[in-house]
Amino acid sequence: MLRIRLITAAALIFIAVYSVTFASSPLTTMMFFVVAVCLVGVEFVAIRWHVIDGFAHTEFPRPPLRKEFFGIAAAYAMCVPIDTVGQMTLSEKSGGSNSVVLAWISACMVFGSGFFYKREIDLEIATQKFMNALSGFVYIALPGITLYRLAQVQIAEAPRGIALYFCLAVILMGDTGAYFFGRTFGKTPLLPKVSPKKTVEGAIGGFFTSGLTGIFICEFFNLPFHWYEAMFIACLSGLAGQVGDLVESALKRAANCKDSGSLLPGHGGALDRVDSLLFGAPISYLLFLFFGK
Repeated sequence: MLRIRLITAAALIFIAVYSVTFASSPLTTMMFFVVAVCLVGVEFVAIRWHVIDGFAHTEFPRPPLRKEFFGIAAAYAMCVPIDTVGQMTLSEKSGGSNSVVLAWISACMVFGSGFFYKREIDLEIATQKFMNALSGFVYIALPGITLYRLAQVQIAEAPRGIALYFCLAVILMGDTGAYFFGRTFGKTPLLPKVSPKKTVEGAIGGFFTSGLTGIFICEFFNLPFHWYEAMFIACLSGLAGQVGDLVESALKRAANCKDSGSLLPGHGGALDRVDSLLFGAPISYLLFLFFGK
């Protein structure tokens, strides 16, 4: 199992770094995020449908996947290229890419309502599935767009994609710090109903670890921020990432599932791997825009 886990991790890191930093075509970078959003979206829909269909009373290793889930996830993934087309074709005065993405979500609402209410006999179940599918645009698609935009941020004399790597590093190191401090000093449960092993001490340790990581990356790559600005970005991003981790834990606990899926061999689900980024990436992107001016 450990060997498979390491091989999968190495393959994912190679694909991600190549797609973001070394790929000669922007289309390659875009397709990487399209596939990533689709995989994460499939698992989100599966875990919510698992609850709505009434299977949460029995413990499952992971929710089963059905072919219709991929159709809904594809609608989430399409937000990435649609956002890019909007940036290329519309001016910011008209709302730019945001207007195109909102138009796409509206179109999905129209056609999706027909799909759900025609397919489901029970009106309440149909409504729950429809509203959960719409929530995926906020929980999955919009963070996917901000991650892709972070990969596009250009900083002079820094590697391509450094803004994305900054976000990844502060959140992942924050998770590592939370685990270390929680195991070493943790005594006070944080949210025992959601995640019994997480502690207040661990959360505080992860918060400061994120801040120190942000300062290190800022100084090492000479990013256009003061050290305290980098620390502020990192701390807020790391804090948001911890909240994102708790939210995904709550989703799995509500579904009575151990993992969100099995799409990544040795790692469980794709959603399990990016849960922190779904909350942390939008914060990072917003603060990068604010302090980068």
